[in-house]
Amino acid sequence: MSQTFKYCPRCTKPLAMGAVDEGPPRLRCPDQACGFVHWDNPVPVVAAVVEHEGAVILARNRLWPPKMFALITGFLEKDDPDPASGVLREVDEELGLKGRIAGFIGHYPFERMNQIIIAYHVVAAGAIVLGEELLEYKRVPPAELRPWPAATGLALRDWMLGRGLTPLPYENEALKAIKNFRLIDDKLATAGQPTAEQIRIVRASGYQALINLLPADSRSAVAAEAALAAEQGLRYHHLPVAWEAPRAEDFARFCALMQEEAGRRVFVHCAANKRVSVFVFLYRVLKLGVEREVAQRDLLAVWEPDAVWSGFIAESLKT
Repeated sequence: MSQTFKYCPRCTKPLAMGAVDEGPPRLRCPDQACGFVHWDNPVPVVAAVVEHEGAVILARNRLWPPKMFALITGFLEKDDPDPASGVLREVDEELGLKGRIAGFIGHYPFERMNQIIIAYHVVAAGAIVLGEELLEYKRVPPAELRPWPAATGLALRDWMLGRGLTPLPYENEALKAIKNFRLIDDKLATAGQPTAEQIRIVRASGYQALINLLPADSRSAVAAEAALAAEQGLRYHHLPVAWEAPRAEDFARFCALMQEEAGRRVFVHCAANKRVSVFVFLYRVLKLGVEREVAQRDLLAVWEPDAVWSGFIAESLKT
């Protein structure tokens, strides 16, 4: 993950956006004698589609929500002779397996984390012993893999295509048309108000529960949303949150709803994903233990909270 700089690491002056040569504006030190520039270049990460005893190994990091699994990944270290050596080191560290490179898959941008993923197919042998960063793993037959539409999921999809397998279509492509749609993980997505047709798409995309934080009298609200959700077989929860006065009680009820729907695929919306982005940020940090900087990326991708919502965040984080 890229590091966020607020102050110059050389002279401690506050950094400010400024032009650098003819490139885009970057954070830089205002002291010309110092000259520090935070280039914020992508961080190289190696990833492995690990094939072990005929199955592909997907693992869950200790910091991830339940049932969220992905490929084995790790930062490319300065002592790694090359990315291929680095990915074999990661497979050994994370799974306790000795592997060999069976092929290079490709490189993929992961803009949300400011990373570049360098992916390989690794055939491994031995008994799996999880490293300290992993909590659990699962074996998936290659034909049953379901890639996700980002970063390592793109690598997994390309690997499947290279083996003559036909991956299922990315299930959230049609959902991207909903205002401020955000795929948080494989069990949770957020967005602004979906139309009646898009509520049908939410269900068709595999979501099982719909949580609505928008008051019914909002101009953005869809009439009879509860009935539309029920018609599609969606579990529906309406938790209206006042835009100008969010309450701790609202957030507590939201957390209870998320716990009630644990294990199901949940879609949460409001008018423009602003209320939701704050509640989901706080839920991930306070209830799931996600690092604040990681969760904040999805929040800031939607908006910069105003005074009311910044104050609500600050008060919530005190508890």
